[in-house]
Amino acid sequence: MKATLEFDDKSELLDAVNGYKWKIIAWELDQYLRGIVKHGHIGSREATEGEVEMADLCRTKLRELINDDGLNLE
Repeated sequence: MKATLEFDDKSELLDAVNGYKWKIIAWELDQYLRGIVKHGHIGSREATEGEVEMADLCRTKLRELINDDGLNLE
């Protein structure tokens, strides 16, 4: 598949070219938060109940924002 895109300035071009990097970062953050929720650990220490709840809240909001724009992490 081919596409031709035209941009008015360099920053718009870089945003488009680096879009996949943003997806990878969002996926990595989602997985990090998932690990906290699922296993109850942050690094080598046990997460507090509040930290687990916040990780779950952040992960839910991240996925909501992604889905609202018609995107996905898979």
